[in-house]
Amino acid sequence: MPQYTYRVKNESGKIFTGQAKADKEEDLKNILIERGYMPLEIREINALTDISQIKMFQKKVKIKDLAIFCRQFSIILEAGIPISACMEILKEQTNNSTLKRRIVDIGDDIKKGISLSSAMRKHEDIFPEILINMIEAGEVSGQLDRVFSRMAEQFERDYKLVQKVKGAMVYPVIVLVIAFAVVFILMTFVVPTFSTVLEDLGAELPIYTKILLGISNFFKSFWWAILGGLAALIIGTTRFLKTETGKRTLGRFQLTVPVLKKLTKNLITARFTRNLATLIASGVLLIQSLEVVQKVLGNKIICEKLEEVIGEIKKGRGLSQPIASLKFFPPMVMSMIRIGEESGDLDYTLVKCADFYDQEVEQSIQELTQFIEPLIIIFLAGIVGFVMLGILSPMFEVYKAMSVD
Repeated sequence: MPQYTYRVKNESGKIFTGQAKADKEEDLKNILIERGYMPLEIREINALTDISQIKMFQKKVKIKDLAIFCRQFSIILEAGIPISACMEILKEQTNNSTLKRRIVDIGDDIKKGISLSSAMRKHEDIFPEILINMIEAGEVSGQLDRVFSRMAEQFERDYKLVQKVKGAMVYPVIVLVIAFAVVFILMTFVVPTFSTVLEDLGAELPIYTKILLGISNFFKSFWWAILGGLAALIIGTTRFLKTETGKRTLGRFQLTVPVLKKLTKNLITARFTRNLATLIASGVLLIQSLEVVQKVLGNKIICEKLEEVIGEIKKGRGLSQPIASLKFFPPMVMSMIRIGEESGDLDYTLVKCADFYDQEVEQSIQELTQFIEPLIIIFLAGIVGFVMLGILSPMFEVYKAMSVD
């Protein structure tokens, strides 16, 4: 069924925009007229008429955009403004074009009598499940403004954490790229020049010089294959990691490699405690909260193990014992969960755990970068040293022979 975008005007002269599906343009026009709107423009959405509707060309909605969206929503709701009017205000305040279109669609659904959570559930590709479930709980409890405030804080923390991880990885990545560029230039342009000089001198080349020249000739002759193979490797790896097998492989890798194991453990613990605390504090049931949380942990292996925890809780057991059976989370988390269950203040104890492990994540990131940076420098120094040895060693031998003569 074709999808159309439309602009209409109501009886008071206010203009609205939206999207809808219909068998043909005339049917949609009649539907809009029956609802009391005067159609101003109806246009079919396709690759030729509206390239912005193609997913690959849509601007990505990032954590920062969601944080701003939730923060603005909470402030507007606290002012006592109805949700339908909130959507109109948010549409004007939002800079992200993709999010703005979705806000328009959600606003149209709300005017039809659909709840906010149900309207947002139609756009699960940009709104995380944790946000939708929180909003649903907020609608039931009548604390929608507090829910958006909590989610704003959650997304703001997530954004800061992501920025710290990216910031910590910038230097190693830059050094690695420079290292590859240096090796490529040396092998493709520098070494071949010296090989000609060595051949003219007629010197006996040592084995490591012959290896160096062989590698250089390969780079010079098949540079296009090397670059193409590297690009294919990156694309292939990216696609593989999106598959279920790839996610499990990555999950095992994160939990096995000693350098990454500590960071992964602290990161998952911080996410688990923070998100679970936020959901429970908003009135979401424990089982439903765990089902949502397991999707945001970022590790397929731990997500699958949480299924066992959820199964045990459904049998009537508490949270602390099934979580302890995973043998993954630190003893401190087990103790805090147990204390929270006994005191009836589980969300508070989980928040305190999350605060502690947020700091542990920062420390783990620093340790990881301090480990990676010297390795990259040593690798680059080894490559450059091997090249210099392969070039200068036979030249020194020729110089010595000429001195003796």
